Amino acid sequence: MLHKHIDEIPEQIIEDGQTDILFNVPSLRHDVDPKMQAFLDMIAQRKVEATDPLVVKLKERIAVVKRNRKWRSEYMRRSVYEMDQEMREKKIREGERKIRDGKLELLEGKREIKEGQDRLKEKEQLIQEREQKLHENQQTIIKTSIVAMKALNIDETTIRKEIKEKFNLSDKEIKDYFAE
Repeated sequence: MLHKHIDEIPEQIIEDGQTDILFNVPSLRHDVDPKMQAFLDMIAQRKVEATDPLVVKLKERIAVVKRNRKWRSEYMRRSVYEMDQEMREKKIREGERKIRDGKLELLEGKREIKEGQDRLKEKEQLIQEREQKLHENQQTIIKTSIVAMKALNIDETTIRKEIKEKFNLSDKEIKDYFAE
């Protein structure tokens, strides 16, 4: 049941004596009287048998309207306006779709960037670990070399000079090795 009311007072139903009938014109259920169905089919621009007097009368009236130049031009003007409106709506929907697709691509790109950053961090960590290991190995080699040269009774000045040249160390670094 359909009732009219004032928005601010929804419980107050307006009794104006008017009856409103709503039709689901696009429906293909055909659950109404055949004459009414013929009328609905005509409104929906479906093929209709011209046996019903109302349908015959409507088709005749439509033919008259189509022959009337003033009405026809008004129909065409409205039709062009409706087509323009449909095109605008289609372009809006297309634009919205492109925006959605763009957002999805952006999210995918951000995910790929994040994954790339994660891989980069892992590789940087691995490089740092390898550099640390190389540094430790170099220290071990230097210390072992110093011990070996001392065991061969090579004087400290010569050892310092050799270690400094071979490992490209500063005077402070050399001093640290001999302070140990």
